[in-house]
Amino acid sequence: MRSTEDAQKHQALVDELIGIFERDGFLVSEAEGRDDFTPPRELHNDGYGDQQDKAPDIYAYDPINKFYIMGEAKTGAKDFETEHSLTQYNVFLDQADKRTGRRSRLYVIVPELQVPEFSALITHYIHREYWQNIVLVSSARSKE
Repeated sequence: MRSTEDAQKHQALVDELIGIFERDGFLVSEAEGRDDFTPPRELHNDGYGDQQDKAPDIYAYDPINKFYIMGEAKTGAKDFETEHSLTQYNVFLDQADKRTGRRSRLYVIVPELQVPEFSALITHYIHREYWQNIVLVSSARSKE
């Protein structure tokens, strides 16, 4: 369970990532904690980690390159390496468009000072063939 402060930091990162998506022309359809979007749907887990289906913080579509994007916010408050988080990364990276077969992209926003730690984790826990589908975003607003 997140503390109120962690929940606020998490939501600020979600909001920042939505702004980045919109700036880049992505069509945001679902987002956590926002009244202007529907809550994100859970995506099927094909047998990863805790075996539970997972919902990203943000679900969007890139109309230019024609692939889906999942956005996830991580505060660095012991939320990088939990079983829940590791399962999320795998479930989200396992998604592909049923029509085109194109793999989805996973954008993960973290506080600026947490970028090296998260980068090390991803290269340690995630299979190399998925690295090209991960976009690590350094928060411009959150340093810690």
